[in-house]
Amino acid sequence: MKMRDYLQQKKSENYQDAEEKGLLKAGAVATQLSKKVNTKITAKELIPFAREWHHAGIFKVGNRLKGKRVYFFHADDIENIPLEKILQNREKAAPAENVQVQGWYPQFFKMTDPVTRRTSSKPFLGIYKGPSNKAPKGFKALNEEQFAVAEKQRGRALKPFEDCKF
Repeated sequence: MKMRDYLQQKKSENYQDAEEKGLLKAGAVATQLSKKVNTKITAKELIPFAREWHHAGIFKVGNRLKGKRVYFFHADDIENIPLEKILQNREKAAPAENVQVQGWYPQFFKMTDPVTRRTSSKPFLGIYKGPSNKAPKGFKALNEEQFAVAEKQRGRALKPFEDCKF
């Protein structure tokens, strides 16, 4: 019977057992705590305090199936969740300041051989100057003198896996 329920509801047996026991989901606990302390708390912030989790829902990710996690709390656990810890975790998760950086990165261009029609990616020297959170993949910071030299070499073809010295 439970397997049929799993296929219909997309909830594991343990998930169904937790609901039958009367355990609270993280979202319900978040709304209760938010009302209690007059601060918006999300279910994601409560994950470190959860006693257990169970699979719910099946999603196709690439070539395989993946389940979503639902976190459960006992009713007496709600009073034991400290607001200070939630706020500390919030501060840790806050993004760092957007500091201006400058440097180089390998920039790839797809090139097609006109005879064989094969495409290949060729690395070139790319220059980036801007906020650190928008820096491209493979970015390496440079100081002012090195950056001036690198700007003159912008667009230079790189050998595969070459690490530029300026």
